[in-house]
Amino acid sequence: MFTLIVGLSATAPLPAQGPSCYVTPGLEKTLVSVREVDQDGNPLGELGSGWLNPGEQVPINSRTGRVVIQYQQASSDKGYQTDPQGCSNGRVITVP
Repeated sequence: MFTLIVGLSATAPLPAQGPSCYVTPGLEKTLVSVREVDQDGNPLGELGSGWLNPGEQVPINSRTGRVVIQYQQASSDKGYQTDPQGCSNGRVITVP
């Protein structure tokens, strides 16, 4: 189960047009944590986390349009992190 963390802010409402992007795992079950970052890559907070199965896509709403994804495949005890990724226009971000 993937848990979305929703934070409300009067100065930066979530867009009404739907998710900014989607996150999906590669070929195996993967533990994913999505964090929002500013334009300089500074962390702003967690947007969601949980296990994703192959083929599953999770919608992500980002106010800044930039996210960092931490992930760990079920068959491994090693975790990884992406560089900041663009999260806009319904882009699908696949983690290996």
